[in-house]
Amino acid sequence: MTTSAAPGYASEEPTHAPPWHGLVVWDVFFNALTTGLFLTVAVGELTRPAAFAPVAAWAYPLALVFLLIDLLLLVLDLGDPLRFHHMLRVFKPSSPMSLGTWCLTLYSFPLAALAVTDVLGLLGAIPTDSSVLAVGRTVMTVLALPFAFGSMAYKGVLFSTSSQPGWRDARWLGAYHVASALALGSAALLGLAAGIGHDPAASLLRPAVAALVVVQVVPLLCLVRELRPELVRRYPRAQLWGGGVLVAVVGILIPLALLPVWSVGVVLFVSVGAWVTRHFVVMIPEA
Repeated sequence: MTTSAAPGYASEEPTHAPPWHGLVVWDVFFNALTTGLFLTVAVGELTRPAAFAPVAAWAYPLALVFLLIDLLLLVLDLGDPLRFHHMLRVFKPSSPMSLGTWCLTLYSFPLAALAVTDVLGLLGAIPTDSSVLAVGRTVMTVLALPFAFGSMAYKGVLFSTSSQPGWRDARWLGAYHVASALALGSAALLGLAAGIGHDPAASLLRPAVAALVVVQVVPLLCLVRELRPELVRRYPRAQLWGGGVLVAVVGILIPLALLPVWSVGVVLFVSVGAWVTRHFVVMIPEA
């Protein structure tokens, strides 16, 4: 008695790699940058307004620029940019994509109001010492906080609920993306505070950046452990070792060493580490 041979596709994955070609790497990176920067400066301004209010006037417009870049990349990800508004026709909290789209939309409005107000204040078009304006800023900041966190958290959850090999096993991706975004945002805020010469905020941010850069290592190691079989199968060993050394040295050790002396360098090196990690994870299906 002979047994029939297994079908030719039995050992193959039924899913196809999405034709993103690296575009989503930048989407995920700028998502972390805008949400991490906003949450860091918002919490700082709400808890220590005297130290963070001057730098917040620059940080909110910058966070809006990062958000607009992220939204542009997100629309281009769809292939047909006109499909974006279709996502706003439905609200389905159980869907990470639907919930994330609505969080991004609702995050953008108060952030835009804060950014426009701050730009007008910096240009001298409106008074910056108005009590009414201060109350309005606080209200907009508080309104944006939950939607900013939702916008930050949904990316990792969305990837881990897909059927793509590697991503479907990445249960720690959401935690890493949040921890990394906060480290990235606090580093960006530190660079901004140092750039405008505001030492009170910079002195408070240095220990926070150090703590967040170290804390992100925990979910990163858990994520690598989950993805190791797929990473080894899809990437050359030399490329994996090179990426690991780059993330550990450039993204973690060098920023910690530079914290007391060069804040702008901290931003650059943390950004490189964050981008390289996202590149290896997002490009798994195409590797």
